[in-house]
Amino acid sequence: MQSRYFYYICPINTITEFKSKQNLKITLSTMKTHNFKSITTCLMLTMATLVACSKEKPETPKEPEAPKPLIEGSFEVKIDELKEDMVTITITPSAEVDYYYACLASDTYKYLGGADADIVADQLAGPNAEQMIFRGEQTLTFGGLIAHSHYRLLYFQYDSENKDIFGELHRSERFTTPDGTEEFEIKVSNITGLSADVKITPNDPEMSYFWWIEEKVQYDEWFDSSDNLLIQNDFAFWQYYADLEGIDWKEVMRWDLNSGVTEDCSDSLYNLLMWDNEYMVYVYGLDQEGNLQTQMTKKHFKTNPKPAAKDLTFDIAIESTEWDTAFNKFAISAKITPSDPEAKYYVTITNMSWYDWYFTADNTGRSDEEYIQYQILLNASKQSWEVLEDFRMQGETIYQPHESRNQYFSPNREYGVFVFGLSEDGPTTGLKIHEFTTPSRPAQE
Repeated sequence: MQSRYFYYICPINTITEFKSKQNLKITLSTMKTHNFKSITTCLMLTMATLVACSKEKPETPKEPEAPKPLIEGSFEVKIDELKEDMVTITITPSAEVDYYYACLASDTYKYLGGADADIVADQLAGPNAEQMIFRGEQTLTFGGLIAHSHYRLLYFQYDSENKDIFGELHRSERFTTPDGTEEFEIKVSNITGLSADVKITPNDPEMSYFWWIEEKVQYDEWFDSSDNLLIQNDFAFWQYYADLEGIDWKEVMRWDLNSGVTEDCSDSLYNLLMWDNEYMVYVYGLDQEGNLQTQMTKKHFKTNPKPAAKDLTFDIAIESTEWDTAFNKFAISAKITPSDPEAKYYVTITNMSWYDWYFTADNTGRSDEEYIQYQILLNASKQSWEVLEDFRMQGETIYQPHESRNQYFSPNREYGVFVFGLSEDGPTTGLKIHEFTTPSRPAQE
């Protein structure tokens, strides 16, 4: 039996899609992040090969053994040791197996859920493929893994003459590395329904690092509760943005790096959090060249629930629609009268088609009222304090979006005035919608 050690380079481009920082899903045709090749090749560098050595007089070299006849056999795979950054696996082929291929892979549906023939072709086309072809029982140690991440061993019999797979591709049972050593302290404070303050203190004050806030449901569902996939997504975003700007991805990454103690607010990342929702602050060390320096540290928190609903109603009327020759659109004024003159509320005007889309088959996500209210607030593209201080209204108001937001409206189109009560912890009323249609373009225009 032989023991071998491999350094597993984090396969940053196992994700061919990423969820952007604005929660958009954008497909990438290729990815070149982190100077890594694709997971379609097994990215490992042979660090050492340990074999028994004899002190006796060397014998005359023997002729190479002829390959055994190709007979489909079986394998036994056993995990001997599993740590946050390494795994040791013993693979034992049956007597029928001569040569076989074995490689560790990040367990992503995008890759391991693909066709077996495509996976095998990708593996054997890799620059390190020959190093992953073995005979007999092997104990393989793979280092450089990401904590709290999922992996599998890929293995199959190998036809040494035709340099191809013989039989079937096998996948070991998924295993998950344990949580990593935490190199950062994360504190979350001043939590409201729309925002939270974050303080990050690294153990090493000289270390540069990246941090972000992610919805827990997205970490669990989009990234399969895998730190590895979440890190890959960050790199994919930097690469995508760099491609748009025609610059090196490392330059984009460096814009996002911090050092020392960071004290910030969720507003600077998200604009607005959603009330009564679980989030996760995460951080990991990253040097100026994009090399991981630590495992990921995570801190969960939940935003405040929205207040109890108030007994509040709104009267809404369109006061005027005036044609603006400079913009070739209408300037609209809407009168909002709440039943409680002390009530604070949010108002906007937008296309009814935007609202109606949430109730079509094209929308495979949420269409509940609370989510639509959150999307309305997000569309303001303002931080939580701005929404509350500058865009929240009180008492009877003439809402003129052409003055406050430079917003004008096309002729012969259906719009809605959207109004709901709002506090720092979220909506205080349901969503009130006043639908209207703009007039035709004035004849003289």
